[in-house]
Amino acid sequence: MTALAALTATSLLLVACNVGPNPEVPDLGNAVAEVSPPSTTPAGEVLDLPAAWAEVSDMEAAGDVLGLRSGTTLALGTLEQLRAGDATEVEVSAHCGDLNASADTFVLACRDEVLLVDAATGDVEKRSLAGTAAAPADSAVLTSTGELIVGSAEESKVLVFEQGNDEPVETITVAGHTSQLVAVPVEGAGDSVVRSNFTSTTIQDVHWRDGRQGGTLRVGLGIGQMSVGDNGVILASDNRGGQLAVYTATDVVRLHQTHPVAGSPWGVAWDGERDLAWISTTADNTLHGFDLSTGVPEEKVTLDTVADVHNVIALADGTLVLASATGDGLQIITDVSS
Repeated sequence: MTALAALTATSLLLVACNVGPNPEVPDLGNAVAEVSPPSTTPAGEVLDLPAAWAEVSDMEAAGDVLGLRSGTTLALGTLEQLRAGDATEVEVSAHCGDLNASADTFVLACRDEVLLVDAATGDVEKRSLAGTAAAPADSAVLTSTGELIVGSAEESKVLVFEQGNDEPVETITVAGHTSQLVAVPVEGAGDSVVRSNFTSTTIQDVHWRDGRQGGTLRVGLGIGQMSVGDNGVILASDNRGGQLAVYTATDVVRLHQTHPVAGSPWGVAWDGERDLAWISTTADNTLHGFDLSTGVPEEKVTLDTVADVHNVIALADGTLVLASATGDGLQIITDVSS
């Protein structure tokens, strides 16, 4: 049984309720990763990136193609292309928000439009949001069946667009504006869609096929990032609360596990090759790998990283890719035993 299968079969260890006012916790949400000290002995290979896009604010993978967002540039390429200096550069607006990816397309919400960028060619399709409740938008995601789901940066709305249709087929009221959207693969059931709100540090599933919102759960004291695994699993960093949180969203979003992680946790990724949950901590330049199979996360490996790792990707072959947000390089790790 894989770690994710065991997690799904495990009874809930923690019960999370719908959120409400919490006067005992001041200054909730709006987490910021702690600035790293200088890196000393990062594991694996460190690849210097061109100065124009060396400070990576966001990174996703569409198959084996990486998308690196830095300012007004979205750089696309496999590891081999990036090593050879042969990346495709796509110019984007500085106002674009969270980067997402499907199997072959990068998705970038840019206030009044969504850019769908072909991972293989860099060709851009623009989907206008003008006149819809989604604008201005900072987050969007493509489902595996082709629907475009868009969250508003200012309104409590999520909109669903079908392929080839510029008019939304659903406008769903949700619990506040949307900071990040993820499409969560669920075996035999298509995709779940989950949204977060950085200000209120909440996570919520969106029943996009039925046109309604799901339950809303608090993510500790200050959510950093979300990332998806297999069969409904979602990893989230609680930066201000210093922990890793593990959710599932097979039918409704549920909290399964939390575990303390010191050092300003931020970037998260699921490694299906090794059945490990990875989380970066910027205060000490460390990447932590956790086994989730026993019902309580167990730390199995730690690795030294470059400075300010805000984004972590685990490719299908188990290669780990870490991106520095301050120009310290792209770190590539294949051997986690060191």
